[in-house]
Amino acid sequence: MSEPAAPAEPIADRVAEPSASQAAEPSASQAADRALPSLELRRLQTEAYLNLGRIHRALERCIAALFQREGLADITPQQAAVLMVLFQARRPLTARELAEHQGLSQPTVGRFVRALSEQGWVTRQADPDDARAILIRPTRKARCALPRFIAMSNTMLDVAFGDVGEAAMRRIARSTCRLRENLERAEARSRVNDEA
Repeated sequence: MSEPAAPAEPIADRVAEPSASQAAEPSASQAADRALPSLELRRLQTEAYLNLGRIHRALERCIAALFQREGLADITPQQAAVLMVLFQARRPLTARELAEHQGLSQPTVGRFVRALSEQGWVTRQADPDDARAILIRPTRKARCALPRFIAMSNTMLDVAFGDVGEAAMRRIARSTCRLRENLERAEARSRVNDEA
């Protein structure tokens, strides 16, 4: 019987040691290599990225099930999110402001607002201070449904974060905020580059 093969050397162990001259002055490629994330960090980033997508899809399914259970057939969860922004603002908002709050394009928010208006969830009025802008505000129907939306939101939060303590929740909130800011900065840089 032959001996089992020796385990493969980890990739990091196979990297040649730099010579004395290389160690003293790193080349441009070595400096660039140092800036690259480690293999383990890249694996963790990939896992987090995939988990964020899974979480997003699971939350959408959870919210859709809650809406169905509550009998809210004339409003989608995405449209309800627009309503929640209006409730939180405690003042009428323009479609541009709603788009900024939601991180969505104005045409997408415009479609949501049209549908919400057609179903009686919001009203649209001309802005007295800006003739080009339309102010959007929740209707009485929306205000009466607010306790149901809050209850559904709380149920969804309990399902998602039920066993996560406050300290861990603060770390999650900080980390997700940082990710969002990184992506927003990248989008802004991309827009500047596109305009140049």
